[in-house]
Amino acid sequence: MKDGECINWTELPYELTSSILRRLDTVDILENAQKVCTLWRHVCKDPDTWRKIDMRNLGDNGYYLEIMCRHAVDLSQGGLLEIDIWQFCTDSLLNYIADRSSLSLKVSCCSHRF
Repeated sequence: MKDGECINWTELPYELTSSILRRLDTVDILENAQKVCTLWRHVCKDPDTWRKIDMRNLGDNGYYLEIMCRHAVDLSQGGLLEIDIWQFCTDSLLNYIADRSSLSLKVSCCSHRF
C-alpha cells in the first residue's frame, strides 16, 4: 500500500471485522455497530460475537439495559460463556440467562436499592 492510499474497510476479512467489533461493549454493538453496513450487521448477528457479554458501568437505566441484555443473550443462541452485569440485575434476568444458556452462573456481588 502506498502512502496516502486508503483501504476500503468493508473489504476487510470477516474474521478481522469480527475481532474488531468484539472489542466494543454490548450497547455499542446493539445500538451502533450493527447499523453501519451489511457486513457489520451480519457480524453483529453471529452467535460467536455474543459468547461474552459485558454490561458493566453503563449507567442507571436498568429497564432499558435489561431489555438489551436479554436481546444479547438471545443472539448468543445458547453459546454464552461469560456475562458481566452491573447495577441492573434482577432475579427475572438471571432466570432468563440460565434458561437460555448452558452457562454456570456465579453471582459475585448483589445489592438491592430501596
